[in-house]
Amino acid sequence: MTQDTYKTPFRVGMIGCGRPWKSAGASGFGMAHAHARGYEASPDAEIVAAADISQENLDAFCAEHAVPNGYLSVDEMFATEASGNGQLDIVSICLWPHLHTPMTIKAAEAGVKAIHCEKPMALTYGDAREMVAACKANGVQLTFNHQRRFGKPFRKAKALLQSGAIGKLERLEAFTSNLYDWGTHWFDMLFMYNDETPVEWVIGQIDARGGSPIFGAMLEGQGLSMFRFQNGVMGLMVTGEKSQGMCSTGCANRLTGSEGVIEVGVSNDVQLRLRSTQTGGAWQTVDVGGGMHGDDHHVLAILDLIDALKTGREPELAGRRALQATELIFATWESSRRRARVDLPLDIEDSPLLAMLNNGDITTWPEATVKANDLTFHYWRTGKGDKPALVLCHGFSDNGLCWTPVARALENDYDVLMVDARGHGLSDAPETGYTTEDRVDDLAAFIKALALDKPAVLGHSMGGATASFAAAKYPDLIGKVLLEDPGWWDEDNPHQTMNEEERMAFLEEQKANLIAQKAKSRAALIAGCRANSPTWSDAELGPWAISKQQLSPNVLSVYGQARPPWREIARKIQCSALLITADVDKGGIVTPKMAQEAPEINPKIHVVHIEGAGHNVRREAFQAYMAAVKEFLSA
Repeated sequence: MTQDTYKTPFRVGMIGCGRPWKSAGASGFGMAHAHARGYEASPDAEIVAAADISQENLDAFCAEHAVPNGYLSVDEMFATEASGNGQLDIVSICLWPHLHTPMTIKAAEAGVKAIHCEKPMALTYGDAREMVAACKANGVQLTFNHQRRFGKPFRKAKALLQSGAIGKLERLEAFTSNLYDWGTHWFDMLFMYNDETPVEWVIGQIDARGGSPIFGAMLEGQGLSMFRFQNGVMGLMVTGEKSQGMCSTGCANRLTGSEGVIEVGVSNDVQLRLRSTQTGGAWQTVDVGGGMHGDDHHVLAILDLIDALKTGREPELAGRRALQATELIFATWESSRRRARVDLPLDIEDSPLLAMLNNGDITTWPEATVKANDLTFHYWRTGKGDKPALVLCHGFSDNGLCWTPVARALENDYDVLMVDARGHGLSDAPETGYTTEDRVDDLAAFIKALALDKPAVLGHSMGGATASFAAAKYPDLIGKVLLEDPGWWDEDNPHQTMNEEERMAFLEEQKANLIAQKAKSRAALIAGCRANSPTWSDAELGPWAISKQQLSPNVLSVYGQARPPWREIARKIQCSALLITADVDKGGIVTPKMAQEAPEINPKIHVVHIEGAGHNVRREAFQAYMAAVKEFLSA
């Protein structure tokens, strides 16, 4: 391939526009704008089209960068541009990681010549490999924005190493906040220092606590990855936040040789320093004329991929190089999952971190216990009291972590507390005391014990009944209440009308079911749940299975108690309340008649019906459910 192979200027299309970094409403770093400045710096490229699902963001991007054609659909962009002045030559993908793979494949199959995608590569290792394979099959140049390869401190460190300033390279180290979002840069940088030498094996461990989602991807809280390159050089990545003591590592990258050490990113004032036999063992600051961060890195990345496309050489940010760094991320998580060393090449398709989270093996939140109402209650908490408190009350046979997807969706804005009800999860399981009144008093005591200031309370089924009854009995403790298909019973409900013989037969049946369920392995429970509830997300399955194994038979006495009619409770609720209802023919408890009557009884009750969902509303229609919950909480 020569410079004459392609006609320039290359026609560029942008997928994902976003908002500029730190501008009003920005949810990221505005990477599309950084990419655009790179194309604008090249005489061989012209941005001719952009696509975004937000008309506002699209219009603003097109206006700022003089893009003539904007589209709300990627498919429309490819179709229209192909039928107009010619196919797009280059596409930049500036979306969240879960969209990288489908968009990369779509672009590769649309006939573009090059794709420049944001990092990290993908949510699973299989998806990352698929991107590289699809581009190879279609003859497409694929690059990922590991733009720090063009930073002057890193380039200078590489030059010093090659000059022999520290002798023979023996060890490479990196320190940052996480393995995935930041770690992808540092793994990539270690490969650059070591001339892209492949890695033989990885051994690692992670602790999920303190991890939080970023751009839709889950992160670990702390991590440790040790690996060996094929040339014998050892590598080490240590991750964690400064609050966990990570500031003591002293630098971002460290290169150790037989005769000295190079450190990159020591402080804001010291970008690069060297200590060697030639400096007498003293640290010597090296002036590099640039920092670890900067828009110029993005511009240089774009200019490099354009030159590579023109000349036919491999670009600095080639997809195969990004895949090496990505392999180390997933191999470290896989080592933690296997509790063993992982030899490369990596032979998995999934994300071990996500799989362990979904399986209930690990969680990102700390757990604790508190004494309340003469019992010890176990709970998980996403915050430290610095955000509005939201207490989540699970349904019968569940536990606190059965709220995991909801808590993940709300943890950035709320201090979410997921408490195990008595007899459930890891809370105390007394032989008696399982009436609604008991659970209501438990909830009130829990709120008081943790000194929560009028928290919002969200409950499902049994937990919904608990939350509504608590709002009626303890109006000064609860700020808002949200009820997901609560266990509200009318006088003619079968649970209310059973005679003693029927009730005992029902209890025996439930006890047999519970014993049979508890005897199953977690894997068997997960498989059964997946088969019976195919629309549930994987994040629901592990906690659900664990909760069934933890459930105490003592809870069955709940079926021996009648409840006050729901109208009596609804009438007494004094705070703002949201009643979320489901389709009765799919298992919903609250009937349309009850839903209509509730706000007539009490105008403070607002009703939202989620069509197509059954009793487990959030598990069957998560997006619609969360939209209703967020709107109510923010009002």
